[in-house]
Amino acid sequence: MIAYTVYLQQIQELLQEWSKTYNIYVPTRAEDHFFEFRCWQPDMHIAWDYDLAYTSLKGFFLPPREDLIHFDLQHYTSSPVAQAPKQLLFGVHPYDIKAINQLDQLMNTDSVDVNYQLRRDNTMIFGLEPSRVADTAFWAGMDASRVDLGYDLFWTRISTGAFLVQVGSAQGEEMLKKGPAVDKATAAEKEAARRMHLRVSSVAARQSLSFPWTKVPEITGKFYQRKLYWRERAKTCLSCGSCNLVCPTCYCFDIQEETDDHLKQGSRYRQWDGCMLEGFARIAGGHNFRPTPWERYRHRYMRKGKYIFDKIGELGCVGCGRCVRACTARIANPKEVFIEIWEAVKNEA
Repeated sequence: MIAYTVYLQQIQELLQEWSKTYNIYVPTRAEDHFFEFRCWQPDMHIAWDYDLAYTSLKGFFLPPREDLIHFDLQHYTSSPVAQAPKQLLFGVHPYDIKAINQLDQLMNTDSVDVNYQLRRDNTMIFGLEPSRVADTAFWAGMDASRVDLGYDLFWTRISTGAFLVQVGSAQGEEMLKKGPAVDKATAAEKEAARRMHLRVSSVAARQSLSFPWTKVPEITGKFYQRKLYWRERAKTCLSCGSCNLVCPTCYCFDIQEETDDHLKQGSRYRQWDGCMLEGFARIAGGHNFRPTPWERYRHRYMRKGKYIFDKIGELGCVGCGRCVRACTARIANPKEVFIEIWEAVKNEA
């Protein structure tokens, strides 16, 4: 492992240098005590100890609305649109890196999503070891407390004034050396980083699943036909889609077209969609193959617990806990659902 020690007072100079090439986004404290990634400014306070960014980072790769094609109705011409500014996400926790890694796989399966890939190629990711655990998080039980790829540099705060920085790519190491001289990390500093990871992971483990995450696909599949369970679970669902919007691994979108008032220019665009929305499964003729909230609710948990696993060998949930916070009906808690299913299956065995 190639690692360096970077001191807090060196970071400002590094950020200044990086900002010449990249739009830099860092975790900051927002309104109502939430944390969000915002574009870095020299006078900005970085929330190194943040527990969870309220919204996920998928919007940096798959914007809520994105033009795909511009067309001219007078000359019958069209041109693709691909916007991908150079950006640096600084301070990404492991579970969010895992979510991005998962999107990388899914958006390149079968047919490559060109717009997504271009944004991804123009993005640097600097990971950050969490120092606090959100009260809704359960990532330690979802195999998301550590990642070995998907980042260019990984930062661990080992004291109030120093970080151990692990190199994940040659480009990341090159960027680290653009500022003031940094020293190779010592064995003691590497040990401090290891201890920090163990300390945070032990705290996170107290909020984990009560069984191995590898059992989730099997038990979720067994519960597909338990209609009474899903109806009871979803009886207060408002079909608002909040859980879809904040989820770091949801990637569904709808494609539409619109023209100007004179019918001369137009665009084809995509915007986020979600399986919990009533119109998501509506097709031609007004038919809806998931017309009720409980059917959509079941589908969401089947996707998180089984369908994505069947596709790529990973759960479609990284345990960030954003959906738990966002759900107005307080029913979108994957850990709670999976544990209930686990207990029911275990008691029937």
